[in-house]
Amino acid sequence: MVPPDRHTPDTQPAEYQLTPTTGTIMQMLGDWLKATILPTNWGLFQGQQNRLPLPQTGYLIMQVTSRRPLATNSHDYDTARVTISQPVEMSIQLTARGPDALTVLGSVSTLWRDRETVHWFRQRRNDMAPSNTGPLTQQDFTGAEQQYETSATLTLNLVLMTSIRRPVETATALSLASMTEATLTTPLRPSDH
Repeated sequence: MVPPDRHTPDTQPAEYQLTPTTGTIMQMLGDWLKATILPTNWGLFQGQQNRLPLPQTGYLIMQVTSRRPLATNSHDYDTARVTISQPVEMSIQLTARGPDALTVLGSVSTLWRDRETVHWFRQRRNDMAPSNTGPLTQQDFTGAEQQYETSATLTLNLVLMTSIRRPVETATALSLASMTEATLTTPLRPSDH
């Protein structure tokens, strides 16, 4: 049996909330799309299979498809906490449906890496920036009424600096009972090392 640890663990709770959150990222992307590109009569949704009726006008669905680490973690320490950061590339698929689907996603593709878009994101958050896009593809969509509608997809890549903050373990609570006494009365022989 292993003896119990004599040292009590740190009493501060660890925070494992990854920032920026997916909700924050999707909100930022949605705000940019509404502010710069989407026609006023278009709907904007975060992709879910929730069986809600779709709007009669054009609409855009956003869905996260992947997160890929770009480098190893970095650690920044202060007196009480450590911040663990990692650059990540997030891919978000946009699906547009409606008569102007190709035009809307063509505009998104053109403006995504433009300096104005990068500036727009940097003004609001310094931990995310547009990177690049995938190909713009078109496919027909058959609605519930068996009518064909224009549909197109585009993948946006966004570079994020994700981070988690948690308490740092310190030696400030080390008690003297934890230390063993060393005596200097008996010198060590070379074979004792």
